[in-house]
Amino acid sequence: MNLKKTFLVVLSICFSIYGSAQEKAASNPSAQKTLKPFFEKVYLQTDRDYYGTGEDVWFSAYLVNGKSTSLTGTSNNLYVELISPQAAVLDMKVIRLENGLGNGDFRLKDSIPSGWYNIRAYTNWMRNFGDNFVFQKRIYLNNNLAESSKNASKANPTVKTPQKNIAFYPEGGALVEGVNGIVAFKANDEMGNGLKTQGSIVSAKGDTITTFQSTEVGMGIFAFTPQRNEKYRVVGSFGTEKFSTQLPVILQKGLSLHVTRDSLNIKAAISANESIFAELNGKTLSVIIKHAGENIYTGTLKMTKPSVSVSIPVKGFPRGIAVITVVDDQGKPHCERLVFIPGDNNVRFTISKNKANYQPREKVVLNINATDLSGKPVKASISLAAVDGLVPQSGNNLVSYLLLQSEVKGEIKNAEQYLDPENPGASKQLDLLLLTQGWRDYLWRRIADSTIKVSYLPEPGFTIKGLVREKLANKPMAGMNITLFGSNFIGNKIYLTKTDADGRYFLDGLKWYGNQAIKLSSQNNEGKKGGWLQIDSVFKPQPITLKEGNEVVSSAFNSELGKRTEYRRTYKFGDSITLGDVEINANRNQKVQLFQETLSTFGYPDQVFNITAADYDFKGLDHFLLTKANGAQPVDDLDSAGNEGVMFVANGKKVRPRVLINNREDLFDRLDFYSLTMDQINQVVVKHLVNNQAQDVYVISLNLKDSALRGPNLNLLNINLNGYYNARTFYSPNYNISNSQSKDLRTTLYWNPSIQTNEKGAVSISFFNSDNKGSVVVKAEGIAAQSNAISTKITYQVQ
Repeated sequence: MNLKKTFLVVLSICFSIYGSAQEKAASNPSAQKTLKPFFEKVYLQTDRDYYGTGEDVWFSAYLVNGKSTSLTGTSNNLYVELISPQAAVLDMKVIRLENGLGNGDFRLKDSIPSGWYNIRAYTNWMRNFGDNFVFQKRIYLNNNLAESSKNASKANPTVKTPQKNIAFYPEGGALVEGVNGIVAFKANDEMGNGLKTQGSIVSAKGDTITTFQSTEVGMGIFAFTPQRNEKYRVVGSFGTEKFSTQLPVILQKGLSLHVTRDSLNIKAAISANESIFAELNGKTLSVIIKHAGENIYTGTLKMTKPSVSVSIPVKGFPRGIAVITVVDDQGKPHCERLVFIPGDNNVRFTISKNKANYQPREKVVLNINATDLSGKPVKASISLAAVDGLVPQSGNNLVSYLLLQSEVKGEIKNAEQYLDPENPGASKQLDLLLLTQGWRDYLWRRIADSTIKVSYLPEPGFTIKGLVREKLANKPMAGMNITLFGSNFIGNKIYLTKTDADGRYFLDGLKWYGNQAIKLSSQNNEGKKGGWLQIDSVFKPQPITLKEGNEVVSSAFNSELGKRTEYRRTYKFGDSITLGDVEINANRNQKVQLFQETLSTFGYPDQVFNITAADYDFKGLDHFLLTKANGAQPVDDLDSAGNEGVMFVANGKKVRPRVLINNREDLFDRLDFYSLTMDQINQVVVKHLVNNQAQDVYVISLNLKDSALRGPNLNLLNINLNGYYNARTFYSPNYNISNSQSKDLRTTLYWNPSIQTNEKGAVSISFFNSDNKGSVVVKAEGIAAQSNAISTKITYQVQ
């Protein structure tokens, strides 16, 4: 083998990144100290939560201030991912946010199996706070066509009976001897489904002290006064299944907090047992209320008797969840509980239709209005979906997410009911939810209890950064002039910068859509081209924590969704069906000659991927391999070689694969070819081989296009980078000018992610019904002026 020629071939690889997902790390420790922390939340409205293969998931995005519901422009890049049940990122879009608003879509491939998938959205800045602000929702995908019942059973496993559990939550934090307290409880299975429950508190002597009974969703409260030196147990039943358990620890000395609320005031009653009252008699207690981690109220009262109370007007308090804490004169907190403050929701948001009922294919006209309480028009940014009533409703919306679901850890079933003004029991139900599910796990306390390390900066656009080094020596070149040109950039086409003392350069705030060609070059102050110009590899995505559940999807719904999918494939979208992406070749006796050894396939089949335009959406080779290649795993965070690339499990441990480039081995263990965009690659082959010592070896063979080989001009880069996703336009037929004889079985009748009310606070939209009869649900969500999150829905009939 000609080593010199091999060296030149390997050096000539074109290093590129998926620029739209560039990691931005805060490299200057002093910058971390001076940067004032702020918080973002993101919400995605999808047209629905249940889909068939070959359909599109349409979504709109709202980025708001994490401590309010006002749109924010702090970040322009939003990463939206489609995640498989096995926690693999199947697709990712980088959405451009303008003033906190954006939209996009996913095409669901015909090869995707049935099951529950996740959609996740986050900004680079959110990564500083783990998954606390990451948006995540579950969608169901049906691909059962000919095997409806078989696949439905796979999607809704019934292998084991879910474990049942009941937990008790004393109001304020703890039960106290000799003090009457409120105890909330929640009974549910391991999937979070509430269980109707009843039971009793029984003393050690066998006396029944009190009884309790839950609501249909498994929650309830009871009053209880623990006696000194008495032991208690709980006995009860989940329906016909009996249980016995213990109450939480009862304090021998402590305070109890009881909170009630109406539309105008919060009343906090604080009670002390005999032991602690002797210590606190005549001393001052503080009542502190925080919203989103910030103090909104501090009041004091003297403990002059065993039970004292304070009434706190809530006028002017921000809307949402607040935490009330009772602190003694030494600053020690004793009691704490969550409460929801209604705040000022000053927007009336309505949808009206032009008819009571409609016919199939008839035109529907909807009038949307947003006004304040006095009837004055309000500007609002809205997204709207009209969906066949056959599709199950999630019971969640933008308002319930921003004010409730994003604040309390864990699944909240049918969250919108707790904030529904038409629900007469909403206030009590919400208080019960906060007494149970929000008792211990409060978002802002989790943040306050941990040190915020700023490692990721807000992104005003795309970032391109990298290094210039000497061609033959691993020595950085400082002061090199970097020129970036993009003919299809939005705004400036040319950007200039210099490398720093470490040979690094950084270009930020870039904006372009789709896959675009760019040119990057380096030269010294005399204008002489030079150096080896490199671009950093793509960042790692946010670690995945799946939002799990196994809601049962009815066989009737599965069957109907399958019929529609089959009809759409046959008569409308037949040319969109794609064959499997992986071709398996079993070459049992194939030999692969590497520089230092000969390897054998030993019967393991190759994974062969012939790259087409459909693969260009992958953000780079490593993303493609992690998604497509069986056995490919992310690189460990502490890997000494860096975080680029993939690994495979071989001989009981994770190892990096060997790499062939156009049939020549990479002898220098280079990693930057993992950042090649897929449009630079003809074919990827993953080989599972065995060496002479019978040890497993993985080899990745890349067949690259000529454009991926740069030749000797290492100071020049001519590459293609993926930019912001160009969202497609939702298609809705116009039956005023069309009389198609094909069946119209659309499930989503209309989708519009960017509706704006006019100066009168109004807007009108129209669309045509499908051939399906029954109900249609219209759901609109958005952000109105004065930072008001709004949501409403109506239903109409097609007869």
